Amino acid sequence: MRYPAYESLIAPARARPQLWRLAAGLVLTGAVYMLLLLGLFSLDLGNGMSVMGGGLGRTPASALALLASFACVYPGLWLALRWLHRRRLRTLFGPGRDMLRDGGRVMVVALALYGISLFLPGPDSVAPEPNLALGTWLGWLVPGLLALAVQITAEELVFRGYVQSQLAARFRSPLVWLVLPALGFGLLHYNPADAGDNAPWLLLPAIAFGLLAADLTARCGNLGPALALHFLNNFAALLLLAPGEEMSGLALYRLPIEMSDPGLVSHLPVEIGLLFILWLAARVALRR
Repeated sequence: MRYPAYESLIAPARARPQLWRLAAGLVLTGAVYMLLLLGLFSLDLGNGMSVMGGGLGRTPASALALLASFACVYPGLWLALRWLHRRRLRTLFGPGRDMLRDGGRVMVVALALYGISLFLPGPDSVAPEPNLALGTWLGWLVPGLLALAVQITAEELVFRGYVQSQLAARFRSPLVWLVLPALGFGLLHYNPADAGDNAPWLLLPAIAFGLLAADLTARCGNLGPALALHFLNNFAALLLLAPGEEMSGLALYRLPIEMSDPGLVSHLPVEIGLLFILWLAARVALRR
C-alpha cells in the first residue's frame, strides 16, 4: 500500500525519528496537559463557582469548559516538537492550501451524509428528547463550535499529526503507523466508570474512526479530511444529539440511554458501518 502524498508530513519527522523521542514527547505533552488542567479546574471564580460550572459536561458551561480544556494540549506538544524533534507545530498539519481544499471537499460530502442520516429510523426503544431550549442552544452555539474546534484539532494533531508521522518516519509498514495511533486514539475513549461492561466494546467505533482518519491523512498528506470528519462527528454527538447525559450540556437533543445499557452494543455495527460509508464518500470526493 503506497501513500506518495504522505511524504509531506513524514519529511519533517525524518531528521529525528527515534522512538525514545516520540515516547518522551508524549510524556511531556501529557504532563504539561495535566498540570495546566489541574490549574485551570482549580480556579475559583467566586460565589462557590469553578471553571467547570458544576456537573461533568451536563451543563452548557461545564461542557464548554471540558472542550476548551483541550487547549492545554498545545503547549506541551509545542515543547515536545521543538525540544525533541526540532519541528514546528505547523508541520503536523501539512500544506495549508491542500488542507483547506481536501478538508472542504470532505466537509461537503460528510454534511450531506449526516443530513441524510438524520432521517433514518433509530431504535424503536430510544427516541430523542429535547435537551436545551432552541434559544439557549443558539446562544451557546458559537462558543461551542469554537471549543469543539479546539478539542478535535488537539486530538488530530497528537494522533494523526504527531504520533502517526513520527512512526511513519521510523517504520515502513503502514500496519504500524496506521494501527498503533488508531488504537491509542481508541483507548483515549475507554470509560469503564460510565460504560461498565460495555467499555471495551465502545472502543470499536473510536478505533474504526482512527483507522479511517489515518488512511485519509496518509492519502492526502494533510489533516484536512480528518479534521472535517472529526468536527462533524463530534458536532453531531455533542452539540446536536448527545447519547446519554455525559457531555450533553451543549446538545439540542439527548438520547435517554446509559452507556452501560447492554442493548447499546447491538447498535455498534450500524455506527461503524456509517463511518465506513463516510470514508468511502470521502475517498470519492478526494479521488484518492
